[in-house]
Amino acid sequence: MATKKENLTFEQKLDKLEDISKTLQDPATDLLKAVDLYEEGMKLASSIDSELSKIERRIEIVTSKPGESPEGVMTEQYGGDPNNAEDVEF
Repeated sequence: MATKKENLTFEQKLDKLEDISKTLQDPATDLLKAVDLYEEGMKLASSIDSELSKIERRIEIVTSKPGESPEGVMTEQYGGDPNNAEDVEF
């Protein structure tokens, strides 16, 4: 298994973050170790969030209808009112 967080899969990052969370909840965890784990967890959470944003964007692109931007608005190249199919120029 990879040791650097950059080489971890998304699922491995989630697992590692869960492990860190469990360790931080343990009252027997040393304070300095807890601070180090918290820092590592925040970095993992940021990395996970970044990956989720990229995945969400890809899904928006894949699921958008032809002629629509991923946000659901007609692209400017077609002109017209995107809410009125008769007004759209092809």
